Amino acid sequence: MSLDLSTLRDRLQQALGDEFTVGALLGEGGFAAVFRVRDQAARQDVAVKVVDLGLTPSPALAERFVREARTVAQLEHPHIVPITKVGGYKNEVLYIVMQCVDGPSLRQLLEERGRLAIGEAARVARQVGDALAHAHARGVIHRDIKPDNILLDATGRVLVTDFGIAKAAEAASGSQLTTEGMVVGTPQYMSPEQATGDSVDARSDVYSLGVVLYHMLAGAPPFDGDSAQAVLMKRATATAPSIRRARREVPSALANVLACMLAKDPGERFQSAAEASHALVGAVPSAARDRVKLGPQDRQTTAQYRVHLRTAARWGGALLATVAAVALLWSALGRAPRLSITAPVPGSLNAALRRRGVVGRADTAVFVFRPAADRAGVLLVVTRHRLVIAAPRHLRGYPRDSVTYIVRPGWSGGPCLLFIVLSGGRRDTVFQRVSLRDWWTLRRALKGLLPPHGS
Repeated sequence: MSLDLSTLRDRLQQALGDEFTVGALLGEGGFAAVFRVRDQAARQDVAVKVVDLGLTPSPALAERFVREARTVAQLEHPHIVPITKVGGYKNEVLYIVMQCVDGPSLRQLLEERGRLAIGEAARVARQVGDALAHAHARGVIHRDIKPDNILLDATGRVLVTDFGIAKAAEAASGSQLTTEGMVVGTPQYMSPEQATGDSVDARSDVYSLGVVLYHMLAGAPPFDGDSAQAVLMKRATATAPSIRRARREVPSALANVLACMLAKDPGERFQSAAEASHALVGAVPSAARDRVKLGPQDRQTTAQYRVHLRTAARWGGALLATVAAVALLWSALGRAPRLSITAPVPGSLNAALRRRGVVGRADTAVFVFRPAADRAGVLLVVTRHRLVIAAPRHLRGYPRDSVTYIVRPGWSGGPCLLFIVLSGGRRDTVFQRVSLRDWWTLRRALKGLLPPHGS
């Protein structure tokens, strides 16, 4: 039986009371729907997921759903959509009040673009991995990692939603929910053990994240079929194909990480989401960034966005022309650095740098940089105690308090800048091609970390 959205909306309004106004439907599926709701007291919109318990109105089941949801509500992480309230109404509906994320889901982004750039796909997966690691450390398994449950806010930051809701839904239904459209999890993204009904742990979420990463890179998940049963059968019996068969330009390091995530045997996968996240950064260092580029077509129009447009219009064409000129000038100065991360450097990147020997066991990176034009894979890493130049096959390091730096004009297929560090009378050319935009970024980041030579 499908959801009666009109009745569900009315019941939700009764449950929330006059302080809230239930608005537009944001999504629906299976047993639940999500509405945009106006919190009149806070003067902001929230998202409310409401579950219809009309077919199984059992107080015991409702209590278990609320208990599961309240456990999830204790999760606080930059990449997890926060839950602010959990409640119910007359054993007819259960609801969860969450932050309203005004941006596309990963599903919408993939429908728009087909597939993502390799760096962006790794960046999304790493942020989801960090969110999963936080939840797993607190005993919460997601069970339904898929593009629909991965959201991007207006700045391009990734947030994961619906933590533990699959388990809570199973509890609320009083059954294992194995019919098509009611599977606890989504067939295309489920792990083999989940597909066969076995018990699951954190490694099941790692597999599901691997399927999502495969989808982002290839444009489709590795297994598909005409029915849920057909997909589940493939998942349980077949091995995922190599991502390089679908997209040759995927680096072998990233392909190896993905293959490990998609291992059929849980014992052969990364044993934690934290391991997977660290491996992603090791394979694609730019995965440590926290932003995914969104074009205007990727963003949902919101009231706040419309206010910004009206404000810009009032300033008139002169301001817009100035902004456009600045944007063009900035673009002419060169592309953004491939990597520029200042403190706090994500733990996953610090872990990857420690495995390479770049950062000492008791040390911490405070700045990691790679210019736009660098093709050799050289990183400049400033830690609390050292400066390290990390090339793919060797490392060079200096005590941080002995280092100064200079920038000199040079020529490499055109005019450019050389970035050189000096320590104990030694000159070490770190980067042979630095754009003006790279230099601007370096100069700001190094202020307070390293002194310019002669200062």
